[in-house]
Amino acid sequence: MDITDNASCRETGPFKKPEQADIRVSPGIELKSHIFLPSPMPCCAQSALPFWAKVSGKLYSRKQEDILVSAVVTLYDDCGVNIIQYSDTVALEAGEITEFEVKLLEFHDITKSYSITIEERGSL
Repeated sequence: MDITDNASCRETGPFKKPEQADIRVSPGIELKSHIFLPSPMPCCAQSALPFWAKVSGKLYSRKQEDILVSAVVTLYDDCGVNIIQYSDTVALEAGEITEFEVKLLEFHDITKSYSITIEERGSL
């Protein structure tokens, strides 16, 4: 019987979550909540998720019409320089709450902070 040596398969060290730098939201939209969630670090390549973290949240519309909204997450280095942006576009119905999820695909070890921008894209 073949026994796997679990001692060679260890989690990596602790991940330091980037600081929240800024939140900007278009008028008539409210960011009810959000969370920055790092992906669990796998000990084996086969169990790795296709993203290193995600930002999820809930949006509320005070608008009278249904709209398209983009949630944009920007990552910054320690000097505040934009490293990369990721986004998710969702339909937001009038007077309703909708969830968004922005997956951060590439890990950048120079990432120190992030911002969230909620932009109205137009009517549905």
